[in-house]
Amino acid sequence: MESSFASFLPTDSIDLLLALPFAEVWLTMGFLGLTASIYATGIPGALLPISFSSGAMLGGVLGVGAVAAGATAGSVLLYVLLKRSSEAALRLKYGGQMQRLDDLASRGGILSIIGMRLVGVPHVAVTAICAFGSVGGRRYALATIVGLLPAIALSATAGASL
Repeated sequence: MESSFASFLPTDSIDLLLALPFAEVWLTMGFLGLTASIYATGIPGALLPISFSSGAMLGGVLGVGAVAAGATAGSVLLYVLLKRSSEAALRLKYGGQMQRLDDLASRGGILSIIGMRLVGVPHVAVTAICAFGSVGGRRYALATIVGLLPAIALSATAGASL
């Protein structure tokens, strides 16, 4: 009676799911929705496992596309929620500190946001800095996708090589 990690995986169910018509479409939409919801709620540390899994189940290119689109959509949703809900109250209470944050976000431009994404600053922190600073939505979305794409691509490629 040998137990291994592979014996706990429902590989028969996964193979059955992938044999259904339009399975890749449904699976892609599932990964996109899961990634978007996780990124919109700010759950830390989920990008690499989702990217790896999407690469293993969908292949490299489709897996990267699904997770990148989901991460961007979830990030923009969180950005909009933070921008619209709390900025006025925070500026009233922390006016001086918010001005310094605003200067930091506007001075570095898009490269500072990309750099924060590349070095692994937590997603919620980067989003909050950009939402409460003077970073526009388009610039934030572009910097987010460019900053996250290398990690997503590496992890999905590793998953696809299984």
